[in-house]
Amino acid sequence: MPDQEQYDYIVVGLGYAGAIVTARLAERAPDAKILAIEYGGPVQAATGGATQENVTIQMTAEMFLNAGAIVRQCDTQRYEPKMPLCMPDVPGNYNNVAFRPLSDGYYLQQQFPACFQGVGLGGNGIYNGALYQEPANWWWNDKIHNDIFVTSAHPNGTQTSDVMKPYFERVKKELKDAIKSSPSMDGVHYNHGLYDLVKPYLIDNQFDEVNPDIPELEEAGKRFFTVPTVNAHEGIRTGPSAWLQKFINSDGNVRPEFPNLKLMMYTEVLNVNLDDRNAVTGVKVKTPSSAKQGGLKKTKPVDEIIFNVKKGGKVILCCNTLPTNRILYRSGIGCEELRNSVMPGSTSSFKVNNEAIGTVIQEHITTSLGMKYTGVEKHQPNSVHFNPGDFAGNVHHLENYVKNRSGPFCQFGPVVASHFVANMGLIKDLPEHHKLPDDEVTTELFYNPFGIGPYPPPCNPNLNPFNGPGTFSIYVMLLRPEQRGLFRLEKDNDTAEWVELYMCNANQDWDPSPEQRDRLCLPDYREAANRDIGVMTASIMEVLKITADAPDIKLTLGPGDKQTIDEHYTCIVGNERIPIGKLDPENPEHVKGFVTYWGDDFCVNGERVPVTRLEENHYNCSAPLARNFDVFGNDLGERKDCYGVNPDTLEVRGTTGLCIADSSIFPKVIYCHPIGATMAVAEWASDIICPAS
Repeated sequence: MPDQEQYDYIVVGLGYAGAIVTARLAERAPDAKILAIEYGGPVQAATGGATQENVTIQMTAEMFLNAGAIVRQCDTQRYEPKMPLCMPDVPGNYNNVAFRPLSDGYYLQQQFPACFQGVGLGGNGIYNGALYQEPANWWWNDKIHNDIFVTSAHPNGTQTSDVMKPYFERVKKELKDAIKSSPSMDGVHYNHGLYDLVKPYLIDNQFDEVNPDIPELEEAGKRFFTVPTVNAHEGIRTGPSAWLQKFINSDGNVRPEFPNLKLMMYTEVLNVNLDDRNAVTGVKVKTPSSAKQGGLKKTKPVDEIIFNVKKGGKVILCCNTLPTNRILYRSGIGCEELRNSVMPGSTSSFKVNNEAIGTVIQEHITTSLGMKYTGVEKHQPNSVHFNPGDFAGNVHHLENYVKNRSGPFCQFGPVVASHFVANMGLIKDLPEHHKLPDDEVTTELFYNPFGIGPYPPPCNPNLNPFNGPGTFSIYVMLLRPEQRGLFRLEKDNDTAEWVELYMCNANQDWDPSPEQRDRLCLPDYREAANRDIGVMTASIMEVLKITADAPDIKLTLGPGDKQTIDEHYTCIVGNERIPIGKLDPENPEHVKGFVTYWGDDFCVNGERVPVTRLEENHYNCSAPLARNFDVFGNDLGERKDCYGVNPDTLEVRGTTGLCIADSSIFPKVIYCHPIGATMAVAEWASDIICPAS
């Protein structure tokens, strides 16, 4: 069923990138017809998440609906019981907080199997940790980035970091004073005890302590620790909402000053339509989307609708890396050489052959450790006890947050972030030991004040995790993994397979053959996985050494305590199986066995707890920008017309009018937490698609 309206722009997805692009289009092209489509609906109070229609998504905490909040007017504060908040407004809600039993809670909507994405206005920005970091200059200023971002219009000597700097400044201006390490309105950094505990050991191991409110990694060096900066304004999670509020009001409707902007929520884009010349004509959608599932209101039958763009109009995909890739495949756009591997249910050739679509995806990979404090009791009154079953122990913190926007519920985790270059000498005894390609940072280390327990009992809520027994979590993340992978759909051409990027070195049926790799200029991804395993093994061993001499800290391979002693959880070391809890942390072969461990059935307290190969949802590169080189630095030559996205227009090569502006277009995984760079690149993309002039 076609919609009778024709649009100049259709934006698909209203997360970090889509919020920015839509806001800029609405501001700069007030006479243009704009359609913005979002799979979910409002989930934060500022954009309609607290209205009666939308609380049925079960995103709203009962206490916040009933208890009210502080309203700031003319530099004064007044208590307004009628102003509710939503669970995703609360920074501390990122960490499975204690009010979960009050309702059915919230969750990462599984948009389609194997791809957990943030669904709703704000996308992943309403679910993730919202850490804000800006990549160091060395990461930007390489051969590939400079070829993409630096053009003949720039002065001689310009590098990519120079091009991107004003866009980061624009992002920080829009976020106002929201980039900070202590989001609480009282200025206190909560759950800070863990920072004080590990600080002397980090310093003893030659880590530099960096000012906590410096998000620019260029100033931090190659071996540092700090309190990470996050996105929160006056105690409330922000990020995409800073741009969403430009065109959406608190009842979830488009602001009246933008009469030519139409908002379609709870709507899934199935595919993009192309004409015989591969010019975009519109999109096909399904509404309502499955994001309405679980709501209290009955939804109407699903309709399929076609929305058309005018001749010369644009469809701009901002759905995040994997959903964008899925739409491209379903629209007939992909790598024909690998079609049988990535879309085995397809019986016809891709309409547009683009070698880079879905073939070079990259992602951060993480392994976790358990950290147990065994020392004397340390009173820590400003800690939240993260036990989903112990609401009573946290009610005073919740009330403080609701009324004053203060307290530990303002605090994102983790509380310690560290970067370092892996010491490959620690694994020199491994047969596959290799050297790093350069001396730049490889690894990020997080100390997180939340663990699997046991937790303080309700009878003594002042007891905190320092009062042992109690465990914290440590996450070790490779910032520059070498392995890439394929985005694949199952034979139904709809369901996504897992993208195997987590040090997966075993050959699979869908892997490109040597002949295909040669034709497509692809390296052996499984060999790259082996190199990642080496870097992760060296990184884990270094983290274990940091507190090895601490008398009151015990680190374990796995989540901690006695959970991994069970003979059921065993790692393969050489030709034998060894329980995780019995591995020797000073033996590189044993640590490698842990790093490569995987078990879907690992459960703690009834919940699945992955300890290795953790998914960070930082996917990049499903449709990378490219000018003269591919993502590996090879000269494109004749391949240029069928590779990636054109940086001069943001159009998918082989199409006209089909643009991408989200994290898909990075040529390699972002070195650091991706939201800062994603927002800056979305501002850059907006200037290309619809210049401010």
